[in-house]
Amino acid sequence: MLTPAVVLCVGETLWDVLPTGEFLGGAPLNVAAHLVRLGTPAALVSRVGVDLRGRVALGRLHELGLDTSHVQIDAQLPTGEARAVLDATGSASYAFLEPAAWDHIEGGDAVLDAARRSHAVVFGTLAQRSPGSRSAIDRILGVARWRVLDVNLRAPHADREVAVRSLERADFVKLNEHELAAFARWFGIESEPGQLQEFLKREFGTTTLCITRGPAGATLWHEGRWTEQAAFATAVVDTIGAGDAFLAMLLSELLAGRAAALAMERAARLAAYVASRPGAVPLYDAEQFRSGE
Repeated sequence: MLTPAVVLCVGETLWDVLPTGEFLGGAPLNVAAHLVRLGTPAALVSRVGVDLRGRVALGRLHELGLDTSHVQIDAQLPTGEARAVLDATGSASYAFLEPAAWDHIEGGDAVLDAARRSHAVVFGTLAQRSPGSRSAIDRILGVARWRVLDVNLRAPHADREVAVRSLERADFVKLNEHELAAFARWFGIESEPGQLQEFLKREFGTTTLCITRGPAGATLWHEGRWTEQAAFATAVVDTIGAGDAFLAMLLSELLAGRAAALAMERAARLAAYVASRPGAVPLYDAEQFRSGE
């Protein structure tokens, strides 16, 4: 029997279709899979189709050790797909199958109970592109203890209204440098971490903010202070899942009571490793990223 989830990850399950093959993904799934590998029990709330991809996805989730009791089956819609194109730096752009099963996630009593019992709920903006999943996520957040927004602006689903509503519900906001620039345009502020932090705290009550910048490192505002972290040099194969791995390690460490500086250092090490391997959740031993205290 699986240990009750410490973290509940809510949102899309999809297949990243790359020139090198198909990889199971979706930011919430990736975060949950990394959390489990890091020893932090996590469950996924998502939805797949009855098609072959859906069946393979469920099998893969079991192999990853994820609690799939809240992964729903849709009899009509197909399992999600994102056709990814990599640029010269390994960064990806996506074309998403629409509609897909994850557009109709349901927030029933069992899911709400799991959210109440979890220490944190991780959610994103992409999974809210449809009214059905948006409503379910809103209900889940309404009973959550600590709400972690992993901003995921993906054209053509980079919706300002969805982002603002998500910020209203979030305690912890994590985004990348491109999303920082989008927020700056939307809110009429400078594209600078300090200004964003002040704006989010004033307008939405945000208590924790993490901004990742790829090879330029990352910065964290937590418990009233900034922590800067340089990126670790790596030979990039693709960046898919690196940000998800970063967030998973950061959450795992903070929930365990680790200092912000140590949590950020370990998150950066894991993200660099994931970027050096194909796919979002490559094999690794968690302890190799946790040497020393």
